[in-house]
Amino acid sequence: MMYNSIKFFLKTSYTDPSRISITCALTAVFILFQIADTHSQTTLGNNDGPYFFYENGGTKLVRVENGDIRSEVPVNSSFKVMTEDGEHQFEIKRHPVKTPSWNSPKSSKILVLSDPHGDFQSFYAILKAQKVIGSNYQWTFGKNNLVIIGDVFDRGKDVLPIFWLIYKLENEAEKAGGKVHFLLGNHEEMILRGNYKYTQDKYKMLADAIGKDYRDFWSLDTELGKWLQSKNTMEKIGDHLFVHAGLSHTMLDPQWTIPAVNDSVRFYLFQTKEERHKSRAGTFLFGSEGPLWYRGMVRQEEKYHPLSEADLEKILQIYSAKRIYLGHTIFPEVTSFYKGRVVAVNVNNEANRLGGKSRGLLIEGNKTSIIYDDVKKNKRLAQ
Repeated sequence: MMYNSIKFFLKTSYTDPSRISITCALTAVFILFQIADTHSQTTLGNNDGPYFFYENGGTKLVRVENGDIRSEVPVNSSFKVMTEDGEHQFEIKRHPVKTPSWNSPKSSKILVLSDPHGDFQSFYAILKAQKVIGSNYQWTFGKNNLVIIGDVFDRGKDVLPIFWLIYKLENEAEKAGGKVHFLLGNHEEMILRGNYKYTQDKYKMLADAIGKDYRDFWSLDTELGKWLQSKNTMEKIGDHLFVHAGLSHTMLDPQWTIPAVNDSVRFYLFQTKEERHKSRAGTFLFGSEGPLWYRGMVRQEEKYHPLSEADLEKILQIYSAKRIYLGHTIFPEVTSFYKGRVVAVNVNNEANRLGGKSRGLLIEGNKTSIIYDDVKKNKRLAQ
């Protein structure tokens, strides 16, 4: 409608030179209003949340529903979660949050994924295809283990539904005798220190609208913040070791036991970059040689300080591990390094889902398979 008004005004004014400058000015105003109106309608998004804030002795629930911000005091423990497009909906109940163990016994099956990055459809699709969840988003993986090696934040529009689904499955798996492991990634640490370089506008706009910094949505005074800040950076299941980015030669220092890494990252996680850099430990753990950022296990360029075979052997011995599983660095397919002793699980999930390429790993005893959205395509990992 606004476009037609501009067109009509230009047509009736074109032959009158005295009105050309007025026409140009009004056209610019019309266009600016149209851009501003479109921006306001699209950046907040259709659905987001819910976020639970524990403030002044009470609980406040904030969500975006059908493009509107809603704030209320929750009346019961269950709540609904919906994806941005409304295609996926599920019910959840809040449950007690506790720090997970870093060391778990082997199970019959371990399914390993990485870097969902707000893409709920791809995350849901692979879990459903591999029978980890059922049609009602419920845990169906029995006494087995699901590992997500970090990076739910950024790039996509469904960060909250993925976090809430992991939160939900974690509770259901425990009741069934299984376990869900979510490890911290570099995008988790970026958001919690206030770096929103890859964050979509909808999240920042909601924070601005309710007078908060987006990182405050993840403080210890929130449900998901309390849950997220309890998570580990490194974990073992049997002799399988999981970490988001990689382990550099600095990890040969005996002070960096797995509990020490986990506790230290949790301590510094919600600090700003400047606060972290006041300590040597904070500088290392969140730097390019630290376990959330190091790429030298899978990249050979000199700038990444690639890990030697000899140092890999020492790291495997120190942590009593046979194999290390990583996310962080994207590859076209799930890829192994160091004769199969390091496996990079991170792929472009949407592109690989649509293109029928690999999405993660399934470990069954001594057998490790690359997995697909079509379970019939699962195949043995090449060493």
